[in-house]
Amino acid sequence: MYSISEGKAGRCLRAATFIARGTRLFVFDPSRWQKEKTYQTIQVGPEQHHLPDSDLVLLNHSCNPNLIVNTEKGLVYALQDIYPGEELTYFYPSTEWDLARPFACRCGSPRCLKYIRGALWTPLNYLLGHFINRHIAELIQKKIAVASTFENFLKEL
Repeated sequence: MYSISEGKAGRCLRAATFIARGTRLFVFDPSRWQKEKTYQTIQVGPEQHHLPDSDLVLLNHSCNPNLIVNTEKGLVYALQDIYPGEELTYFYPSTEWDLARPFACRCGSPRCLKYIRGALWTPLNYLLGHFINRHIAELIQKKIAVASTFENFLKEL
């Protein structure tokens, strides 16, 4: 279904065959987690990080991804039809709140964010255009609540 090759950001996975939208590519166990985040982990909860023990670790980021990583279900599936030779990518802020190793994005998408740091640093209107996992949505809600509380505090001064 896929092969390992070189991409814009180093080693990557590429479709070896046509992959139809909705096709499962990986299954992982989100209950196997660690507290420490690294550049290779996938955040599966507010403070939980999964270290893949498969080729899943080679999935690179794109601001225009063709995969979804669903951390609740432990599934990676095709967001759209993927053709042979296309790099397999997902949107890192969909799983990562604050990356262990931020980086300059070279995805080439017209809507490229240019620098990827995690959902905490990504404009809300941009996040709303992508699939995001429950833990990211909850962290966003918490951030909004804190900002609202602070705004109300300032009004009382």
